[in-house]
Amino acid sequence: MPSQLMQTLSWTAGTLSSDPRQFFHVVRVLLADLRRATGMDVAELFLADPQQTTLFLSGYSGGDHSAFFERTVFRFGEGFPGRAAQGREALECSELVGDPRFLRVRVKVLGYHAFVSVPLVLPHAVIGVLNLAAQNGEQLEQARQRLEQIAPLLAASLYAVLTSLSERTLGRVQSGHTPQERALGLLEENLKATSALRAALHPRQGTAVETHPGQIHPCPGPERCPALRGLVQISGHAELNCSLQPRDVQTVCLPVWHGGEVIGVETVQFSKSLTSGVLTEAAAPLLWMTRLAAHALDLDAGRPDPAPVPWLEIETLGAFRVRRQGQILSPRNFKRRQAHELLKLLITRWGRPVTVEELCEVLWPGEAYGQRVMARLHVTLNALRQVLEPPEGDRTQVLVRDGGAYRFAPGIPVHLDVQAFEVLVRQGDTQHGEDAVASYAQALELYRGDFLEDDPFTDWYALERDYLRELALRALFRTGEIQTAAGQWQSAQMAYTRILTIDPNRFEAYEALISLLTLLNRTEDAQVCWERYSRAYGQAPPTFPRPIVARKPAGQLLG
Repeated sequence: MPSQLMQTLSWTAGTLSSDPRQFFHVVRVLLADLRRATGMDVAELFLADPQQTTLFLSGYSGGDHSAFFERTVFRFGEGFPGRAAQGREALECSELVGDPRFLRVRVKVLGYHAFVSVPLVLPHAVIGVLNLAAQNGEQLEQARQRLEQIAPLLAASLYAVLTSLSERTLGRVQSGHTPQERALGLLEENLKATSALRAALHPRQGTAVETHPGQIHPCPGPERCPALRGLVQISGHAELNCSLQPRDVQTVCLPVWHGGEVIGVETVQFSKSLTSGVLTEAAAPLLWMTRLAAHALDLDAGRPDPAPVPWLEIETLGAFRVRRQGQILSPRNFKRRQAHELLKLLITRWGRPVTVEELCEVLWPGEAYGQRVMARLHVTLNALRQVLEPPEGDRTQVLVRDGGAYRFAPGIPVHLDVQAFEVLVRQGDTQHGEDAVASYAQALELYRGDFLEDDPFTDWYALERDYLRELALRALFRTGEIQTAAGQWQSAQMAYTRILTIDPNRFEAYEALISLLTLLNRTEDAQVCWERYSRAYGQAPPTFPRPIVARKPAGQLLG
């Protein structure tokens, strides 16, 4: 096995163990290196569910996405991946056109002839299947041999990572003192690993728990949910789409297994911009994460002595969420819709006064400022105080009147994610090397999305949203520069890739990423990145030439 491919496998396991949220990107890097090392055109990773019934596409590298994404899920025994998993033996074919085992018709139409599937097998389980495809079959035999060489190590590495994710989730669940805290522990670990927006747990018996109460579309028929029968449901997926979910919501619904029984359903909601193929990638890791934690949910039992928490915890980066003494508040807890929106308006100006006229204009647009609107504002302020401020007898205020204006200036412990985020970025700015990268990493863990990204009052929040996004991008740029200087190539690549996830039109990130890939002799990937840069730019960038692809002998790993 080439030493550099071994290094890539080692880096994959190490990175995923320390930062599971990088799972999908790290797998893509691994597959890109594997594709180059074998001289094949496409590399795929299908992960198996813990129940050993289904394979989910969890990573892809190569072109012709739409053709290969024709099928992103295979049952054991179906198609090349399913047959390889069920038989625990490699399958290969040098002429797909006449092979009925290969089920993706559009791949055949595009002229792909060679295909090999190698199962990733441990004594007690099939972890997944690695696939390689090419239009020219000259490298097929060597590709199969290379896959069979790395398969045992990759199977062990992936199992270790998936088990680590399960154990991390189990630890978080076990730290909960109440059924709700334990369920939230499971859900929040899953959000962290997949960068999803929201999640909910619907037990067969008992009350549903949501990470963002009232913000997930309620299922119109939970008792009829196919996930209760053990079937994964994915929005928009050809085989797994749930007819009960609305079309404009991107969700994955997963059975929560305890032993051989489904004890509930977990619903995870993603950004509307994602495709069903991307949602499929999240399914298997999420199922593995609940594998150990399900038995510890213990939804009917409580535990004493909860740890002290701030009076208020407010999350504004990504979806908006408020906790009061550890309990999540839904918009309904605020009694009036405008009270929920008023809190967001005041938080945006943290500590600074917002005039009564400004508040009325935003909360009741188009209505003339006068006594009627002022009366509404006073009622709304009173409703907000009842939710945010301690009970009568404690004179501590959260909302402070300042002449003809109001301020959010709590005199009690409050955790606000944007405050912590900004402090950590500023701290990283004063540091160097690994210390700076560590501070930036803590800050970026808080950056789950744009400031109040789902809020309709876009104009009011635009300046704060842009400012915080620029802080995140600055932290990522400097992280990439430090890691490049230290020779941490893959980590630097992840930093620049995340920049483009946040802002696809950040041209400096394209140029930094292309330069890095070119430095590593990964000219094919550099060219693909340059083509994306050109689409974002609207034409070929006039000052940044297209990388020249240098063909390398099969078996030579680049980067």
